[in-house]
Amino acid sequence: MEKVEVENLFVETEKVIAAYKEKVEKIDQQERELNAELYALQDEMTANILDQESASISEQIYLKIQAKDINKKVEIINVLLEELAEERTVLKLEFVPLYQKAIQLDRKIVSEYEATSIVNKYRVLMLLEIADLGNQIQSQYWSIAPDIHEIYRDSAVTEKYPRLAYAFSDETYKPSFSWFEKSVVSKDEVFSATRGVLPQDVRKQKDVK
Repeated sequence: MEKVEVENLFVETEKVIAAYKEKVEKIDQQERELNAELYALQDEMTANILDQESASISEQIYLKIQAKDINKKVEIINVLLEELAEERTVLKLEFVPLYQKAIQLDRKIVSEYEATSIVNKYRVLMLLEIADLGNQIQSQYWSIAPDIHEIYRDSAVTEKYPRLAYAFSDETYKPSFSWFEKSVVSKDEVFSATRGVLPQDVRKQKDVK
């Protein structure tokens, strides 16, 4: 089966994605640095609380002052993280129209690929192949049918053997076809295939030559 290679469908969209990632990376880097600082302060706070349990009064005063200082830093970092989250949202909103425009431009490429001609091509090939088999079988049948009919359809013969007139018929000589569905390929199966989804029986046979 001839395989069609699909060209890159998202040329313009990928440019916008790259531009967005470049800008968002700055926000990501700041967020990583702030989170690292936050984790370090959390460790400091844990150590501070443990130290207070065994500290003297004067040491506890110092540790409590230190704890307040840590809490202030944590509050500032949380505010900065909130501001970064807002910056991220603003950036996303800024890129929405850019994505829309790029996707619209790229959609013209995917419209060049359609399944109707593929279905029609293999329908024609299928019927031509079946008809070729049928023609060859029928040709051989009719090459000897007159000789058989001369005897089988003779009135004297059919009087003695009534069913013999129907024992040699062109209806018997054709390629066998067993199919219980309404169609060989349903529209639903074609629509599923356009999303890359194959029926189970086809998945089992797709590698069969």
